[in-house]
Amino acid sequence: MVQSRRRSGNYRCPRRAALPAAALLLFLLAAVALLYVSPPPLADHPVLASSRRRRSAHTLLNSSGAGSMEEFERREISRAPTNGSAVRDDLWGSKLASKFYGCSNSSSRFLDSNITTQPERYLMIVTSGGLNQQRTGIIDAVVAARILNATLVVPKLDQASFWKDSSNFSDIFYADWFISSLSKDVKIVKELPHIGGKLRAPHRMRVPRKCTERCYLNRVLPALLKKHVIRLTKFDYRLANRLQTDLQKLRCRVNYHALRFTAPIQEMGEKLIQRMRERSMYFIALHLRFEPDMLAFSGCYYGGGEKERRELGAIRKRWKGLHPNPEKGRRQGRCPLTPEEVGLMLRALGYRKDVHIYVASGEIYGGARTLAPLKALFPNLHTKETISSKEELAPFSKYSSRMAALDFIVCDESDAFVANNNGNMAKILAGRRYPLLLCHQWFITCPDHISCPLQEILWAQENDPTKCQKALSLIFEQRKHVVGCILLKSTHGSERIYGRAQRAEAREGRVS
Repeated sequence: MVQSRRRSGNYRCPRRAALPAAALLLFLLAAVALLYVSPPPLADHPVLASSRRRRSAHTLLNSSGAGSMEEFERREISRAPTNGSAVRDDLWGSKLASKFYGCSNSSSRFLDSNITTQPERYLMIVTSGGLNQQRTGIIDAVVAARILNATLVVPKLDQASFWKDSSNFSDIFYADWFISSLSKDVKIVKELPHIGGKLRAPHRMRVPRKCTERCYLNRVLPALLKKHVIRLTKFDYRLANRLQTDLQKLRCRVNYHALRFTAPIQEMGEKLIQRMRERSMYFIALHLRFEPDMLAFSGCYYGGGEKERRELGAIRKRWKGLHPNPEKGRRQGRCPLTPEEVGLMLRALGYRKDVHIYVASGEIYGGARTLAPLKALFPNLHTKETISSKEELAPFSKYSSRMAALDFIVCDESDAFVANNNGNMAKILAGRRYPLLLCHQWFITCPDHISCPLQEILWAQENDPTKCQKALSLIFEQRKHVVGCILLKSTHGSERIYGRAQRAEAREGRVS
């Protein structure tokens, strides 16, 4: 005989006669709710309407020849909202700016380097990539030396890669300040000293990417104890993102305090900032990564037809084992925004057409033609070349890292900073700023090259401006990956480390 289960407390099953009535009531409530929340007619949806227009264009072009398809795609660009240019104070600043503060000071548990540094342990690293990628390598090198209780030799910069820049560390960064400011954290020397009366050849090795503390202790430390001098090559992203708090704070001290540019670079950067201020009280700095090699590596397609596929495909052969999937990359938000998409995003957020924008970039794929849609939306575009003379840039122009350093200084001091991809500069600058809105991931291009979420934002801005910000926030909450953000200048101008709870408190104005 099967016994019925009993639970503690007074528990009674609902009467069977009441179940049909409850179901009927739920059905009626659902039907009424659908009447109130039903979406607008599909015919009025901007994305679908645009899709139909484009399909009609495909039909017309196919009947007249396929040669003009690319020209049509370039000509038919999304329209920026006409009523979205009202002056808005919150686009340049916020009361919440004062809620962000620096907190990179070490705890009492973080011992002085005079205590932790062991004799005859020397770490050498060779960075890789462009300036900002090398900067992240330098930051991680300091932390790696701390983990190993080793003395760090001033890092050697990448001089052999694509950029062919012969600059040394001291040509870009103030080496003496770098050493002295970190003296309590890590012992740093400019050159490898003699050990036991002789100069030892370093043992070369490479660690896996995102190597943890335990990884360094298990892989590198045994070799360091045996060889005394270790050189880690191609040192890019070779340290885990998540570390104990004091090591994360050390990262901030290196990035925001110890790494200062040399006087000539800093002075020229300040001149560029002054000239932007002479043109406008506020300005946006746009880090536009749209170089041919960068686009090739991304594996994305930007609507340039067979010519684009052929040219970027040839560059892509440089990386063995790279097999891109453009549609998948686009869905995952890994494709950099085009200059046009950046312009549409800024206009949709309410930045006026007369806003001045400083463009920090290298060689733009497609040149002036690629920049034309952005310039149509924001005519006041400037670069370091347009606001300075050839004579002023002569000491820097032959060195890509020094030119990038000038851009970094201007971007760091801009009132609003935006990047078209989540690259190293955006990540580095984010620590001294707070987000207006995280937005880049939202603009996922559909197969027929229509930026669907962007169109929805523009539609909301044109029909009901009050819904535009809500639409942006809603899309942000629904995305797991964020490619970039618009970053406003913090009033403190210092680094910050925020956890989830602290960010929530800052949004609500509860951080003291």
